[in-house]
Amino acid sequence: MKIEKHEGTSISRRAFIKLAATAGAAAAIPGCEPAARKLIPYVVPDENVVPGVPSFFATTCSECPAGCGVVARIREGRVIKLEGNPEDPIGQGALCARGQAALQGVYNPDRLANPQVRGGDGAMRAVSWYEAEKMLADKLAAASKAGKDRVTFFGSPNGPTFGKIALTFLGSFNSSRAIFYEAISNEPARAAAKTLFGRRDLPIYRIDQAEVLISFGADFIETWQSPVELARQYSLFRTPQKRRGALTIGRATYVGPRLSMTASKCDDWIATVPGAQADVAWSILNVLVKNGKVSPNSGFDLAALTKAVENFDPTATSARTGVPVETIAQLGETFGKADGALAIAGTDDSSAHLAAMILNSVTGNFGKTIMFFEDSPAEATSTPDEVDAAVDAMRSGQIDVAFLAGGNPVFTMPPSARIAEALQKVPFVVWAGGVPDETAAMASLLLPAHHPLESWRDTAPRAGIRGLGQPVMQPVFASKPVGDIMLDAAAKASSTKLQWATTADAVKAEWLALAPKADDANPEDFWTKVRREGGLFEEQHVSALKLDTSPFKAAVPTAAQMELSVYAYPHIFLYDGRGADKPWLQELPEPVAQIVWDSWAEINPDTARKLGVSQDDIIEIKTEHGKIEAPVLVAPTMRSGVIAVPLGQGHRAYGRYAKNVGANPWAILPAGATYASATAHATGETRKLVTPLGNGDMLGRSIVEAMSIEQLANGIVPKDPHEQEAPEPSEMYPPWKYAGHKWGMTIDVNACTGCSACVTACYAENNVPWVGKEGVDNGRIMSWIRIERYFPQPKEAAEAPQLYLAPMLCQQCDQAPCEPVCPVFASYHTEEGLNGQIYNRCVGTRYCENNCPYKVRRFNWFVPEWPAPMNLQLNPDVTVRGAGVMEKCTFCVQRIQFAELNAKTEDRQLRDGEIVTACQQACPTRAITFGDSNDPASAMMRRRDDNKLRNYRALEELNTKPAITYLRDLYREKGKA
Repeated sequence: MKIEKHEGTSISRRAFIKLAATAGAAAAIPGCEPAARKLIPYVVPDENVVPGVPSFFATTCSECPAGCGVVARIREGRVIKLEGNPEDPIGQGALCARGQAALQGVYNPDRLANPQVRGGDGAMRAVSWYEAEKMLADKLAAASKAGKDRVTFFGSPNGPTFGKIALTFLGSFNSSRAIFYEAISNEPARAAAKTLFGRRDLPIYRIDQAEVLISFGADFIETWQSPVELARQYSLFRTPQKRRGALTIGRATYVGPRLSMTASKCDDWIATVPGAQADVAWSILNVLVKNGKVSPNSGFDLAALTKAVENFDPTATSARTGVPVETIAQLGETFGKADGALAIAGTDDSSAHLAAMILNSVTGNFGKTIMFFEDSPAEATSTPDEVDAAVDAMRSGQIDVAFLAGGNPVFTMPPSARIAEALQKVPFVVWAGGVPDETAAMASLLLPAHHPLESWRDTAPRAGIRGLGQPVMQPVFASKPVGDIMLDAAAKASSTKLQWATTADAVKAEWLALAPKADDANPEDFWTKVRREGGLFEEQHVSALKLDTSPFKAAVPTAAQMELSVYAYPHIFLYDGRGADKPWLQELPEPVAQIVWDSWAEINPDTARKLGVSQDDIIEIKTEHGKIEAPVLVAPTMRSGVIAVPLGQGHRAYGRYAKNVGANPWAILPAGATYASATAHATGETRKLVTPLGNGDMLGRSIVEAMSIEQLANGIVPKDPHEQEAPEPSEMYPPWKYAGHKWGMTIDVNACTGCSACVTACYAENNVPWVGKEGVDNGRIMSWIRIERYFPQPKEAAEAPQLYLAPMLCQQCDQAPCEPVCPVFASYHTEEGLNGQIYNRCVGTRYCENNCPYKVRRFNWFVPEWPAPMNLQLNPDVTVRGAGVMEKCTFCVQRIQFAELNAKTEDRQLRDGEIVTACQQACPTRAITFGDSNDPASAMMRRRDDNKLRNYRALEELNTKPAITYLRDLYREKGKA
């Protein structure tokens, strides 16, 4: 029997058993050191590998530049789940949806399986590693002889050690052209820091230390900087606490063109056109200057600052931006008098970043809510000028060999860069990676590279934090580490021995050099410790700042005006496009738009009327740089005169899950910008935007509830006008009695941001299949937990949050409507309060699904497909369901049973907190708490007791008696201080 793989490759059962045995032996070695290339028969099993018992290895996440630490769970040599590393100061045990989905990067069936060479006719043919490396060595040698800097490396930054390997590689071939490229750059923030403080490192933020927060386009709980860390801080910022003698929550304002997920969790969304965020920021600074709120210790020359902001009088700014004068004045007043305030900017305009930093500086918040640290690591990415110089060198024939590894520049670089044209001028282009993308299509030689979870690597995201990445399993394909490929080529060309032979050697040598810094006398003990903990985490020291006010001698210019503009923003799950090859991420509804498997053009209803378009009409959006087409999403979540399109889709390669899905906004943007002046018109065609959302209106039902902080402070519980008392008698049967545990959950809706980390974690933990765009459109999405999103009614907008967002999963009802209607008793009630589901008893009548008011049961219409090797990611602790079977959440019953068996084996009581569900473990804001309802001292019950006024249960009027208690979302009544 053979399990078929994509494009003619296959893996036999025999090959899989060999892979599992070899990888299992590797997993038993501390730090995942390479195992001996011998199969170990399970007749004589390795004493460190116990079938059925997982192993755990600390490593790092590489899905974005934040550098979170992760812990990989290994079963029989396969990585089956990723969690946040509790030792890591950034993630502190949490992991976002993109980090969870990294598993699908390892097992993606479209990864390059062997080296390939492009023939004269453009067709690819497979070659051996020996042939490929010989061809590469010959081309590199010829380029080296041709002169200096004829070889370039162009790829993603993969840590300080990888950077040294790349420079060693280039040095062996008489070159120094190393370009480390990220499509979404921090250059505007670095430029602002350089202007103001003479340094280019990035500051660190402490939202939790602020009373007031203003975000100028920074989607800090989605994709900006370090979203897991900032989301955790933001949940603390929004936690009710005593400030100046009154119970309150942090006040947050978002300034930007779109009601993003971040904006929806703020008190106020100030809708501006793209680029106008800087004007608003400078105008708030103008208010502070006029009101005398500039701290005397800030170091600013008041006269120079007054000159700099003279163009941003609130009245003039209001006329340009449409933001009311009163709003600007109130923002300035609130920011100036706050005991801890923070302004952050996320635009591509350095002026907004500069204004935000000055706002923090003049109010004395540097060192409190924002700070620079000593010994910050060197910049990981090349500057835009360096990138442009390298591309120009390619175009002008100065490069003979280009080694490309990551970043997908052909997809993400602006049209003005003409990167495809430049690569065509390079005689020999080498691409090393996983799934061949648009850049790979330009290459002469394609080399399969290890996934980061199969590789040694390290990270240095900020001062005091160094992450260590180690391989957590043997390679799935016949790939090699990119560093090894370069070091092998360099070794063949070098007359002297290189300092490292492999990437593993390089990483170990670099880390052993850190042992004295960690005061560890034994380097090998230090090496064991950092592998176990996932890195080296040291105390951070705030750096003293030297302010340079010389740039503020003249007035700052105002932003340009545009009649209609297109605004592109990073997709929360697909980011710059790198996540589009993962079906979990494609099937996750974007939290605000709730769209899956597509791009969309989000337009305000007024703008849609002016353009003469309606929902699902395809429009052509044209700028001076190019044009794209996308279906229209008409929504009040946009500023009038702006069309928003998410980045990430529009691939013309990159595997079956990404290819030909949506449009690529990078293709119409200018260099270094995410917006442009545009025109738009309907094409006459339509394409239905697919969403699993049934209704965006709660219709008066108590699904997601909220209360104002003013009500909470006064002890007032909001009354639902639609709420009905259950008639007596409310029960037909005697209540359930639980002699032991009764599992329950408390979910804080105020802490939940809608990030969907819980949804992805559930996909991974419980073998939940994806169904594709057509399946979702047919109402067959399989996710066991979803993020509910509702808009408040216009009449209640002043007394409601911007959006209602909350996770919805099986409520494990005591009086569950699903249980009595099943004709074969597949739905049943367990002795510990769960609504169980017996898969092999289910005959698929779907009566339970019809009778569930929460709509959290999922029916398998077809046999789930797991294209090999994606079947290797399946969790062996959870049954893979078949066609005709109903499935649902059971609070990760496999984890409950595992902990209960451990406690029984050790002859002890189960400890509170010992069981952590997958959704709870992933949550960056710790919104979910799981525990025993029969234990009043459990953290879950204490959380309810500590927030009694905020307790509610979804659709409680139905008398289903859910085991989940929600804590109401909190908002600030409009117009209140």
